[in-house]
Amino acid sequence: MSEPLTPLLGSGNGHTIEPEGSEEWQRIEQAYKEIQRRDERAEYRTWRMERFALALLAVIVVLVAVLVWAFVNYRKVQAFVQVVQVDDTGKVVHIGVPEDLLAYTPPDGLWMDMLGEWVRRVRWREEDHTHAKDQWKWVYRHTCGQARRLLQALEEKEQPFKLGKKLQTVELQSVTKTPVPESYQVLWTERSTERSAPMVKVEHWVGTFSVGRIHLPELSDVLDNRLGLCVTAFDVSRQPGGM
Repeated sequence: MSEPLTPLLGSGNGHTIEPEGSEEWQRIEQAYKEIQRRDERAEYRTWRMERFALALLAVIVVLVAVLVWAFVNYRKVQAFVQVVQVDDTGKVVHIGVPEDLLAYTPPDGLWMDMLGEWVRRVRWREEDHTHAKDQWKWVYRHTCGQARRLLQALEEKEQPFKLGKKLQTVELQSVTKTPVPESYQVLWTERSTERSAPMVKVEHWVGTFSVGRIHLPELSDVLDNRLGLCVTAFDVSRQPGGM
């Protein structure tokens, strides 16, 4: 009677399996560990790239937000007024601290100068209509509130940019302030001639003006009206007399 066969360690299906400590098994184990290491490095690189992409996206979003903010606000101008005084030696001395433009109270002389210039530019007529457009741009920068609508109606009526046969000059007579209601009265004389009639026509005019302040958003406007002075309402009429 034959004895049963005892299976050998490391054998299966008729093939002998190498022991765990053999050289071939070590190479397989090292290869497996290398694959694991490479997979871990690949996952780490992917994670770093994702973080870099998110950080880059955040930077782009911030830059776009800054550019949009700058585009929206680049026309806005924050103006301040610094009062100065020139001493006996010609040195400029700063008085006080800079004030916000609209917090500064201009003296009456500045209002009177502005109103005199406003009247001259509106009522003057000459052959150069290009120069007239520049004059009226200045006027609009010094006009606000309901006075702007009145000025637009006056422009449509007078058509100052249209070449005509009439030439007209303006000579200021006086600018005075009335306390109640607070306003300014301007008196001036107009001398006009027409090509068809060489005689000089003289007329006397009076205007009553209410004034205020305006915040100009664009730098070009601020440079033309540094203190934000403007006419808020006006009424002009011809005085009796003249020829």
